[in-house]
Amino acid sequence: MLIVGERINTSRKVKGEPIIEAAVAGRDVRFVQKLAKDQVEAGATYIDLNCGTLREGEPDALEWLVKTVQAVVAAPVSFDSPNPTAIELAIAAYDMSKGQPIINSITAESDRFKNILPFVQRYKTKVIALSMDDTGIQQEAEKRLAVARDLVKRLTDAGVPLDDIYVDPLTFPIGTGTDVGTAMLEIIAEIMAEFPGVHTIAGISNVSHGMPARKFLNEAMTLLAMGRGLDAAIVDPLDRYLMALIAAAESLLGRDDFSMNYITLSREGKFDGL
Repeated sequence: MLIVGERINTSRKVKGEPIIEAAVAGRDVRFVQKLAKDQVEAGATYIDLNCGTLREGEPDALEWLVKTVQAVVAAPVSFDSPNPTAIELAIAAYDMSKGQPIINSITAESDRFKNILPFVQRYKTKVIALSMDDTGIQQEAEKRLAVARDLVKRLTDAGVPLDDIYVDPLTFPIGTGTDVGTAMLEIIAEIMAEFPGVHTIAGISNVSHGMPARKFLNEAMTLLAMGRGLDAAIVDPLDRYLMALIAAAESLLGRDDFSMNYITLSREGKFDGL
């Protein structure tokens, strides 16, 4: 399971306060580097970097984040921005020896596809493909599935390997509709069945937005999605219970040979006290 750590995101509030945004705007190196190290130590395989709330200051901030984070962790990063200028600066600052980065994200929207695709092709990055087009974000599963199919075809036609494509079905808050969860699960299952070798990813925590006791919805959604084929997730790796559940699910779904990863994590004390 590819785990993308979500904590370095300037839109994320800490007890209602814009702590992350203030740290990035103020170029607080120690704060940001601790966030990165904590996530990698907790099991994140990628670190997502999102500073979109800084608006016109986003390109410089994303470049700074890349340099700051890669100075202390070996994990590759996810450039989380629709801004081609920000992506260009971030990639230029990135050390490719850290591993293949992810561009988060491309869509089927005409301008965004045209602006982001050249970076994916030139730098041979992985890419998250969001199921939305020029008509906007569609609630209906069939419409989002059609957009996802189109995106996979367009990306592969452009020379992007299936193994580098991570389809994001879009995660809606469960409070916006009874069938939100089942629609997302349907898209994941269909895409994984239709395009062997492609990946699916989701920003799981969006499903619980506005709900009480959010962690239970996040944890349940992660496991249900994994059962349908989800093999990557943008989550909080510091949720130890969630990470333990992911490891257990990997074992039970046959993705962990002889459960060796699960056994190793247990021996390392990762499940202690849960």
